[in-house]
Amino acid sequence: MRINEIEIHAFDYAAERTGTVGGNWVYDPDSTLEPPGFVLTIRTADGTEGHYRGFAFTPPMVAQIRMVAEEHVLGRDPLERRSIWQDCWRALRHTDHLGVGPIDVALWDLAGAHHDASVSTLLGGGRDALPTYASTTFVDDNGGLDGPEAFADFAAECLDRGYDGFKFHGHPEVRPDVDIAICEALADRVGDRMALMLDASSLYQTYADALEVGRALDDLDFRWYEDPFHDGGVSEQAVRKLVAELDTPMLGLEHVRTGPYGVANSLATEATDLVRASAHLDGGITGALKIAETVESFGLDVELLLGGPAHVHLMSALRNASFFEHGLLNHGSDWILNQGFEGDPESVDDDGRMVVPDGPGLGVDIDWAFVERRRTGHTRIEG
Repeated sequence: MRINEIEIHAFDYAAERTGTVGGNWVYDPDSTLEPPGFVLTIRTADGTEGHYRGFAFTPPMVAQIRMVAEEHVLGRDPLERRSIWQDCWRALRHTDHLGVGPIDVALWDLAGAHHDASVSTLLGGGRDALPTYASTTFVDDNGGLDGPEAFADFAAECLDRGYDGFKFHGHPEVRPDVDIAICEALADRVGDRMALMLDASSLYQTYADALEVGRALDDLDFRWYEDPFHDGGVSEQAVRKLVAELDTPMLGLEHVRTGPYGVANSLATEATDLVRASAHLDGGITGALKIAETVESFGLDVELLLGGPAHVHLMSALRNASFFEHGLLNHGSDWILNQGFEGDPESVDDDGRMVVPDGPGLGVDIDWAFVERRRTGHTRIEG
């Protein structure tokens, strides 16, 4: 069995009542965003195929897929995923490796089709439903999630829906005072019944601000404090100092693209407590699994970044992952994670759990009518 065709269907999404402030997603009743997306299909001569539906960083992902497709993917046995992963990772060593993830996930989906088994089964997964937290859009000034009371109300709504935790993203205009007030409102309203988290998303520009917010989280017993520093957590010295000052666990490395190798360095120097991993950004299921197992070897936890079916299957096989991240959510708009799929595969059940699909591969079907309707480009690479 050999790979003989790689196909990329480019399209755009429609995120209604959604805008951006400084590149951060917020509720905006007067705006519709149309960010780019794509479906990568890897196909063998006998017609077996696997798919990856991309929703973030589409231009660099597609460019890097094209960079490695002919030399490192075409003509290969698609079941040799780890070998292909190593070759693509090295080939993209001068870049951020964003092209590796889509290729790897599509190969896992293809392997499931070949074996007539879910990716969870191939991974040895033992969970069929995952504890899930609600992850919000950023603080807005448009009448949505625009302050402490609005966030507390939304958290209570999410609690009623069965979510195990609640995380919000800070004010995109860098307002630590607002972020702290929201944290206090959340702790007062639902803190004894939900895990609470703050994702500063690399907004804070000074150590003093990051420390002030962190100390507030200590007082409020938050589950974790995520990526406070404006440099994206690259400065291990700064993060290590903050980790030593605070009791709340630091969740980091979301914005660092060094894979399991850099993760090992950060853990060895105690520059984070918990680690973000992403099948989308960190080299697919294979890359994220490498990170999760590296973190496990340090006796610590990994948390997967946002959704997609690859993360549902991967988390089903991880011992050291606490929650599935369901987002980005708010009262008035739907984010794009179900667009491009048939049905609504990323939806919690009546108990607030994310159900693991049990069909072959990723267990989801591409909505080709949607892709065709919103198509912006098409590439076929044959060998």
